[in-house]
Amino acid sequence: MKLPITLFFIVLIAGIAFYFFSKKRQSADWVCKTCGKVHSGLPTSFGSEAPWREYVIESEFASRVELTPDMCVIDSKTFMVRGLIELPIHGHSQSLSIAVWTSLSEQSYRHMIDHWGDPNRATSAPYFGWLLTQLPGYPQTLHLKSRVHSQPPGVAPQIELEPTDHPLAVEQREGISVARWEELVGLFGAAKR
Repeated sequence: MKLPITLFFIVLIAGIAFYFFSKKRQSADWVCKTCGKVHSGLPTSFGSEAPWREYVIESEFASRVELTPDMCVIDSKTFMVRGLIELPIHGHSQSLSIAVWTSLSEQSYRHMIDHWGDPNRATSAPYFGWLLTQLPGYPQTLHLKSRVHSQPPGVAPQIELEPTDHPLAVEQREGISVARWEELVGLFGAAKR
């Protein structure tokens, strides 16, 4: 009879330790490498710059690039849209959202623009695109096949990667551990304080 009670207390203590340890991890302060400010809590989103520098030199930007926070067009022939890759975090209600850029065909881009303010745009069929953002912590992510899913106005499109064995595609489907989240936080631009 003593063994089950001992086992009960070991499990109880382990559970309490896990609870406090996970709460401590969630509430840790971190410093954003972009703005330099200290933030508290679980960082759940990171962005990336439009990849226009891969196509155009800085001095030609004004004459060759049309750029908004959500869209980029280069020389009226290369079309890109910003969207979010969501990585579920095991044990958390929120996902890690990574803003990335994907290519679109001119036809898909025009369709998306024509429906940008449409309250029913989320019902549009997904658009095919190629991922144009190299993400730290992963092997080559450029040119992964993706589907761009429109969302309601004011919400960034969701980027769904082709279901391959690429680590990013696997993590999008299966989620990431808290330890992996912490690794990505450091790689994407936040440092623990």
